[in-house]
Amino acid sequence: MNRFNNLSEDAKVVYLLSLSDLIIDKISKSEGFEVAVESLEKAWEWLKFKNIDASNLYLYLENMDETDIMTYMQLDNDEDNEKVWICIGNALAYIIWEAYQYEQGKYLPQTIESVDYETVESFITNFEKVYKNNSLSDRLLHFMEENYPKDTDKKVDLTSVKIFINESIEK
Repeated sequence: MNRFNNLSEDAKVVYLLSLSDLIIDKISKSEGFEVAVESLEKAWEWLKFKNIDASNLYLYLENMDETDIMTYMQLDNDEDNEKVWICIGNALAYIIWEAYQYEQGKYLPQTIESVDYETVESFITNFEKVYKNNSLSDRLLHFMEENYPKDTDKKVDLTSVKIFINESIEK
């Protein structure tokens, strides 16, 4: 976890989104898959443009209509799918937390208020149970640490991250 904290804010978001993108297809037959895909797309959009309110991102995680990640996670009875839902939920919760920090929001929804190092640890633990190339999460973290450390204004080059992931997968 300390290594994750060594990343710039945007690098943390890219790390979680990149790994989530690798496993989302595992729930392609699940109810709510479209919501999961859209939530990650909106998170990527927030990362690139910072043009989506944190409260709007939060609606993908939890909402009154029960068309959200938390609800679909509970509805899916497949144990392997549940791990993917947990990853997506944890990634989204962390990104929403970052969005509230960016907006300097004082009042956070309870779920977001409780985001901490355990959220990221849970993400990584579940990702490694789902994804066959278990060392990828660690290698990507190392790559991000070297290139996008905390307290840097360097913009994350998404192309280089994708190239790194693709090369790591091929090994």
